[in-house]
Amino acid sequence: MLTTEAVVIGVTGRTPASHALALGRPTGGQMRAVCVSLPLTQQVRLAVAPLLHAVGEEMRELPGTVGGLPGADPVRFLPVKPEVVVEIEVDQPRLEFGRYRHRPRVRRVRGDVSPELVHDGQ
Repeated sequence: MLTTEAVVIGVTGRTPASHALALGRPTGGQMRAVCVSLPLTQQVRLAVAPLLHAVGEEMRELPGTVGGLPGADPVRFLPVKPEVVVEIEVDQPRLEFGRYRHRPRVRRVRGDVSPELVHDGQ
């Protein structure tokens, strides 16, 4: 497995067991959604939850196939300020069509990396 960083742009799930993160990367000066993580472990959930700040109360949908396979139900998420970076395990070194093919596992919060330092992965 390869590791890389991504910026938390939202939270999915209605129960703690189903919580996952909507993740993005800066591209062309804007934050672009690139994937949804696997459900978070309790350790990661407890570490990341106090760092997230919601942007409104309205749920949004991830564009295109970022949240899953073509034809899958859209993934809804609560947007958060893009200020937290996490380390993720991915199965490919680069984005494919602007997204990761499979959902990554979040390994840990990267408090030592700011969102501005996360590259677009291309």
